[in-house]
Amino acid sequence: MIRNLCCGGMNRRGFLRSMVLLGGGMVGQMLRGRVPAWAFSVISEDQEKAMGRQAHQEIMNKFGFYKDTGLQAFVSQVGQRVLREAESSPFAFQFTIVDHPMVNAFAVPGGYVYVTRGILAELNSEAELATILGHEIAHVTSHHSAKQMTRALGAQILALSLAVVSPGGRENAAGWAAISGEIGTQILLGYGREAELESDEKGLRWAVKAGYDPRGMVNFLRGLQVRNRLSGVGYHALRASHPEILERIDRDRVMIEVLTAKTGETLKENADAYKTRLDGMVYGEPRYRRRVRVVSARDGESVKGVATRLWGKDNRVWELALLNGIKDSDRPLRSGEKLKVIYDPFDESPPQFPKDLSQKTP
Repeated sequence: MIRNLCCGGMNRRGFLRSMVLLGGGMVGQMLRGRVPAWAFSVISEDQEKAMGRQAHQEIMNKFGFYKDTGLQAFVSQVGQRVLREAESSPFAFQFTIVDHPMVNAFAVPGGYVYVTRGILAELNSEAELATILGHEIAHVTSHHSAKQMTRALGAQILALSLAVVSPGGRENAAGWAAISGEIGTQILLGYGREAELESDEKGLRWAVKAGYDPRGMVNFLRGLQVRNRLSGVGYHALRASHPEILERIDRDRVMIEVLTAKTGETLKENADAYKTRLDGMVYGEPRYRRRVRVVSARDGESVKGVATRLWGKDNRVWELALLNGIKDSDRPLRSGEKLKVIYDPFDESPPQFPKDLSQKTP
């Protein structure tokens, strides 16, 4: 349990009494409409750090750390590059790939940012990863978790859940369970309209300042929307309440146009290098033994041509185009352009990779 966060000098009973009184006043202000509910937080930065440490241990126990040190280091480098352009924060950030197939990225209080290997497989450039990490950094620097917990749990978080700030062992379990449950809800469902739009704006702006071209992000979001419709699950930032998804994507598109028009420097995508880093990564549930493989297009070859070369027919064109964020499956590809392919050893017609790839053990 989280211990010793309470300010010195005040005993536990006095602290909780003050929290209840504060909570009552806060709720009253909300009900009178003087301040939007989402803007409130009575959780201190030290408490956010402690909650983050506790949540990090639970997340690692639940999902696990993806054991690819090179890929972990790469994600951390991109995150730190975007973080240097972000607003000041008292938190020391940590970027982690969790070993889970769900398509998601999320953050918890105190500077802990996570991407799943599932979302890494759906992204198609370093620039897209940078905008995702920027979005999650903004949730932390804007204290969205603390504000959301204050709103969602209301007087409960003040009178009960914040009891975890004082020693107590078993008696604090219910308080942490409430906080932990609310963090889990945020991971899956997002923070609501205002917080998600704020993180969109900040994350895109910081990514551009870090030198990344965010224009591929719109294609990624549209492709993810298609996958969400098919599977019913997906990145929390697309599952938040109003505005509607299409409106939100359009807002991001306009924001990206404004941001990229302002910069006088060449912005980078680093698509081929990013995809190359994914080669061999586990895809989906480990028991199915599927892997991300990366192939190079031949000069003038289209997605349809690559699909025909790999499978001997073009019935995988739509799947291959969606995975690589390509809208026109007939457009010529650059010589050497990288494409992600999912290798499935149980597929009735597995792809026929070039000799240099087929000799690699997935």
